[in-house]
Amino acid sequence: MEARTPLKVTIIGAGIGGMAAAVTLGLHGHQVTVLESAPKLLEIGAGIQCAPNMLRLFDRWGVGKEIRAAGVKTSQVKVLRWQNGKELQVTTVDHSRGEQYVVHRADLHNALLHKAESLDNVNIRLDSTATDVDFDAASVTLTSGEVVKGDVVLGADGIKSRTRTKMLGDGADVATPTGDAVFRLMLDRETMLSDPELAPFMNEAIAHRWIGPDCHVMAYPLRGHQLYNLVMAHPDRGGVDENWTQQGSKDGVLREYKGWDERLVKMLRLVPDVNILEWKLCSHKPLPTWIKGNCALMGDSCHPMLPYVAQGAAQAVEDAAALGIVLSSISDKSQIPSALKAYEKSRKERAETVQGFGKETRDALHLHDGPEQIARDLALGSPPTTLTRSPDRWTDANTRDYLWNWDAEQVAKDVWEGKEVRAHL
Repeated sequence: MEARTPLKVTIIGAGIGGMAAAVTLGLHGHQVTVLESAPKLLEIGAGIQCAPNMLRLFDRWGVGKEIRAAGVKTSQVKVLRWQNGKELQVTTVDHSRGEQYVVHRADLHNALLHKAESLDNVNIRLDSTATDVDFDAASVTLTSGEVVKGDVVLGADGIKSRTRTKMLGDGADVATPTGDAVFRLMLDRETMLSDPELAPFMNEAIAHRWIGPDCHVMAYPLRGHQLYNLVMAHPDRGGVDENWTQQGSKDGVLREYKGWDERLVKMLRLVPDVNILEWKLCSHKPLPTWIKGNCALMGDSCHPMLPYVAQGAAQAVEDAAALGIVLSSISDKSQIPSALKAYEKSRKERAETVQGFGKETRDALHLHDGPEQIARDLALGSPPTTLTRSPDRWTDANTRDYLWNWDAEQVAKDVWEGKEVRAHL
């Protein structure tokens, strides 16, 4: 859909959410400027699960093919007992609901970047740090003193968003430690194939999820089975903050998972120290609003996600999709605030519902051995029905329907047209 009234849109932040917004708004015909504080876009991060609700949008935007080529199409998810690797639940991924891929964050980001760079009406400016935002004038002041003027400002500047602070004040976003931290580890193909017991983990398109006391592990192959990615939640011992570029230690990893499935411990012994990242997990209460004047927040700046249902990137992309629809539907620039209200209405309850799944899933996965754990394991092993819910939201059929079947563009269109939308499960 070509924009009825092309706008000048300034996006603060060139992460996945910001670049997704640049792509869809650029495709709609808006003039887009992306302001990124980093002097260079680096290959950072690890695995991301590209769920159907995100991949469907990428296909419409011409990005899906590159992401598929870089990722692995998941065929099964196995939930395993921590101590001996006993299979508690095996779920075959129902691709009739849409394809589920796992992809390196850098590959996903690069696919968006390549698409944005192919559009003449998208300008990506590096080493451009925003220090102030005029929400009514839709202007952004940079550290150089330059003022970037436009019609709309989108704050896609992440979990420590300056745009959010400017909009709502220092106390608006309260990070509450969950008591958990996360390790992210990567192993290469050669290392995994050196042990016959580990080779199947690399070669099969299966995601494995070990669950146990106070911890769980999510693991799967990436980049055409060339890398193996592990995400490991464990008790927060202090010393790390909510920043996922901090170095972790191999000793710390081995200490947390002592006594776990020997196959998993083998992997951990093989990981080079330099391939370990660690950060603190915090929950964030819903914000009172995401919008002010001609400015809106999106992605982690307004709804940071815990990683337990693997929807952080997808929800940021859904934000971008909704913004592309509402900002392209207005007939006059005076309607921008109304369009942003429609964006918030189409997205806020949905994103906050998904946020809520995180804590619920964390509590179920981290049970200590005992009566509650035995009941959970029995429930995991029971055949799924539409009338029962798995203790693991990530493998629960009803939750997956809610997550995966959502069409953020259609919902935004419906809200703009005044239709009622049910955003909760």
